[in-house]
Amino acid sequence: MGKFSLPHYYVNLVLGLLGACASKYGPVCNSSIYCTGELLHTVQLAKIFPDSKTFVDLKLLNREEEIFSCFIRLMAYADNNPTRDQIMAFLDQHFEDKEELNYWHPPDFQSHPPVLNKIKNLNVLLFAKDVISMWPALGRKVSTDIAWNSENYSFLYVPKGFIVPGGRFKELYYWDSYWIVRGLIISNMMKTAKGMIENFLHLVKRFGYVPNGSRIYYLGRSQPPLLTWMVYDYFAATGDKKWLKSIIPVIESELTYWLEHKTFLLKVKGIEYKLLRYSPDSKVKGPRPESYYEDYMNAKKVPESMHEVFYTHIKSAAESGWDFSSRWVTHSETDIQFNPTDISTSRILPVDLNSIFAGSLKKIGDLKSKLNLNGKKWWRLAKQWRYAIDKFLWDPEDGVWYDFDSQTMSKRKKFYLSCAAPLWAGAVEVYNVKDHGKRFITYLQSTGALQYRGGVPASLWKTGEQWDFPNAWPPLQSMLIGALENSNCSQGKQLAIKLAKVWFSANYIGFKRSQKMFEKYSCLNAGEQGQGGEYEVQNGFGWTNGVILELIQNYGDLLL
Repeated sequence: MGKFSLPHYYVNLVLGLLGACASKYGPVCNSSIYCTGELLHTVQLAKIFPDSKTFVDLKLLNREEEIFSCFIRLMAYADNNPTRDQIMAFLDQHFEDKEELNYWHPPDFQSHPPVLNKIKNLNVLLFAKDVISMWPALGRKVSTDIAWNSENYSFLYVPKGFIVPGGRFKELYYWDSYWIVRGLIISNMMKTAKGMIENFLHLVKRFGYVPNGSRIYYLGRSQPPLLTWMVYDYFAATGDKKWLKSIIPVIESELTYWLEHKTFLLKVKGIEYKLLRYSPDSKVKGPRPESYYEDYMNAKKVPESMHEVFYTHIKSAAESGWDFSSRWVTHSETDIQFNPTDISTSRILPVDLNSIFAGSLKKIGDLKSKLNLNGKKWWRLAKQWRYAIDKFLWDPEDGVWYDFDSQTMSKRKKFYLSCAAPLWAGAVEVYNVKDHGKRFITYLQSTGALQYRGGVPASLWKTGEQWDFPNAWPPLQSMLIGALENSNCSQGKQLAIKLAKVWFSANYIGFKRSQKMFEKYSCLNAGEQGQGGEYEVQNGFGWTNGVILELIQNYGDLLL
C-alpha cells in the first residue's frame, strides 16, 4: 500500500468531502469512501466481503470526515497495515447494512391488463399472468432517510417508485430499464412507467446525463442512451402532450451530452464523419468501486504506466452493458482466449450504440414534430448518423453490420448479436432496408447461431465471460426479433416468429422448473440459466419480464 503519508490522506479527504464534483462531463464522484482513496483501497483489498459491491453500498453511521479521521488513526496505530479483524471492527463501528429501499406496491398494478384479453392459449395466458404478477415484488421506493441524509449513502436519490432488475441489483440501471418500461406499458401500468422515466429525467437534470446506475460511484459513466426511446414509447401509448412538452428540453440535453462527450471523429478523403464510442470521464481514476478488488488485481498484470488505460477500458465495457465479452478484445482476430487486460473498449465504435443513438435522434425529432416544434436539427443529425453507420459499419461483402476499430480503421469481422441493432433501431435508410435485411438474414443463417434450443447466443466465442457463448440475453433477443420484423421481407417475419417461439419456450420451461425468470439463459439447453461473469446469475428479472411481455403482445397464441 506504500508508506503512510498524512498529507496524502488529507488530500483524499478534501476530495472526498466534495462528494460529486464538476468536470467537463458533469458531476463525478470523489467520495473518499465510496469512490476513491486509501480507505476504499484498504477495505476492498482486505476482501472482507465476497462481492466488492457490498462495501460501497453500506450506509455511513457518522459523517464522512469523522470516519476518515478514525481511519487515519487506525492506519497510524496499525503502522499502515491493519489486520483483517481491525478492519472488520472499524467497519462495524462506522458502517451498517441499512435497507435503502422500501418495498413499494405499484398503485396501477393490474393482474389482468387488456393485453391478455386476446390470448386464447391457456398456457400462454397463465405464463403471462405469472410474469405480470412479478412487478409488485420488484417494486421499490427510496427510503425517506436517503431523502434527508443522502450524504450517508451511495444511493442517488430519485423521487418516484420504480422497478428494480432483481437479485443484487437494488438500484436503477439505465439500459435495463428500457425493457422494464416497455413491459410496464404493455401491462397498462402507465403511472409506474412514467415514474421510472421521471426518475431518469431527475438524474439528467441533476447530473447532465443518466449515470450507469443510481449510485454515486457510477457517476462518470453512462449506458446505452435509451431515455428518448422510453419517452417515445410512453407518449405513443398515452398521447400526453402536456407532459411531453415539459420534458423535451431535458431529453435534448441528454442527447447533447452524448454528442459533446462521446463522439469520435473519422476523417476520410477530407470528409469528416462522427460516430459514438464508450468513454468514461477521464477524471474518474482507479478501479470501479463496485468491482475494486477484481480490477485492481487484474491491473497488476500490466505495467504500472498502463493501469489507468486498463481502468478506462474496463469502465467503458461496463458503460456498454456488455461487461464482459470478447467483443472488446482487440489484440487478435483469431485467439479466443479472454484476458481482461486485453480489453480495448474505447477504441471500438459499437454498432448497437450508434444504432440506438441514430434511433434516439430520429425519435426526438419526431417528438418535437408532434408538438409542432422544429425537429429538423435532430432529423439532420439522424440522417448523418445513418450515413456513417452505412459507410463504416455495414459490410457489403458479408451482408452484416460490424463494430469498427478506430485505431486500425477496419471492421471487426466477428459475429456478435449486436449486429441486429441497425434494423431494430431504424438506423437503416428506407431504401436500403429490404436489400440489407435479406442479406442480413443470409448472414445470420450462415453463422450457425440460430440453431440453438435456448435462444441465440451473444457471440460464438466460449470465453467464460457472460456476454459470450453460450449465454443468450433478453435484450439481444428483442433486438434480433425486432430487426427481423423490420426487414421488410416475408422471410424475416417468418424467422422472427420462429425465434420468438424459441425464446418464449426457453423462458417458459425455465419458469416451470424453478418459478424464476433469469437475467440470462444458456442457448444450449432450453430454460437453463446462463453462466460466467463477475457475479452469480440473478433472478427477477426486469428486462427478461419486459421482453417476454413484448413477445406475448406481438405474437400471442403463436408462441406455444
